[in-house]
Amino acid sequence: MKKKIALILLIPFITQLIVACCDCPDPHKYQYKFEYLSAFNLDNSSTNSVISESPIPRNAYGIKLQLGLRELSIDRNHFSLFSQANAMCCLCGADTTITPRDTITSLKITTINRFDDNHPKSSDVTALFKVLRHGHYVGIDSIIAHPDIYFKRTETEFMELYLFTPPKQAGEYSFTVDLALSNDTHLIANTKPINLK
Repeated sequence: MKKKIALILLIPFITQLIVACCDCPDPHKYQYKFEYLSAFNLDNSSTNSVISESPIPRNAYGIKLQLGLRELSIDRNHFSLFSQANAMCCLCGADTTITPRDTITSLKITTINRFDDNHPKSSDVTALFKVLRHGHYVGIDSIIAHPDIYFKRTETEFMELYLFTPPKQAGEYSFTVDLALSNDTHLIANTKPINLK
């Protein structure tokens, strides 16, 4: 009976020892670069937002950004059956890391034509837009502060920016989006002129 109790008490200790001594594999490292930027007019007046060139209600306007990403390198570490087997019972970290080669330093939206009395032609209107993230609207600076929450390992990423302060007057509007990167390059895209009613 004492042997059974001693064995039961030793099992957690042995398990912890195995986990502590295991050999975790090195993670795969993926790196990507921002390749291009496209901007589309977004109609948010119904349940689902849609890209549209038809007149859009002023209080339902948004810009949908399409960012092309290109994978630059894949660091595939050596394969070891021993390491892989041990990793299954270890408390290892993530087996994949995804990082951008260059980070986003700013995202700026400029009105091409006059927006309102406070925003004449070529004014910065970035502060008038917000991004929907986990059911909450957040400022565009959150994209710059945490780009990893938006950009994963895909060839194309999309981001929706919603106009929170619409213009007081109906009319034709268009915008320029400037995405500045840490390597001193800019990805720039214009929305097509759209009638906001």
